[in-house]
Amino acid sequence: MADEEVKEQEAPQAPPPKKSKTGLYLIIIVVQLLVAGFLIWKYVFPEYEEIKTKNDVALGRYEVPEAEKGGDGEKGEEGEPPQIGPLYALDNLTINPKGSRGMRFAVVGMSLELPSEEDVPVMDQYKLVLTDNLIAYLRNKSVRELSDASTMDSMKVDVKNLVNELLGREIVKNVYFSQFVLQ
Repeated sequence: MADEEVKEQEAPQAPPPKKSKTGLYLIIIVVQLLVAGFLIWKYVFPEYEEIKTKNDVALGRYEVPEAEKGGDGEKGEEGEPPQIGPLYALDNLTINPKGSRGMRFAVVGMSLELPSEEDVPVMDQYKLVLTDNLIAYLRNKSVRELSDASTMDSMKVDVKNLVNELLGREIVKNVYFSQFVLQ
């Protein structure tokens, strides 16, 4: 009987049950989501708001205060459509969209509205550079982006900003697509 008591005392006790790490993993995931949400709010949304405002101004949904736009009234008298300046055509820009592996293509034609006829020779001088940069810009768009009607407005703003940046001054007032074929 003494042997049985000694064996019971010497017998190793079962280890305590292991705690599940699920709770720890859940806490880590929640912290990561909070950090990601903060970073998106801090760095992505300000750019989105800036782009959204530029699109709204370009489409006429938002009117820029006179103090910001310099008092340059473009609208004609009441009932008259606004005057359109001279148009500079860039036709038949053929591109392969991003991710299409050469199986899809787009043919784009556009006209750039200029403030005066005096700017046409400048556009002629830089036509090759503008065409090259516009093709590079359009090639970075996927088929989905090119086919989505809502991205057309942002592409107009982007093209306008790209051309003005290349020329070093505000020379393009508006962009109009005259041809947009996606095959």
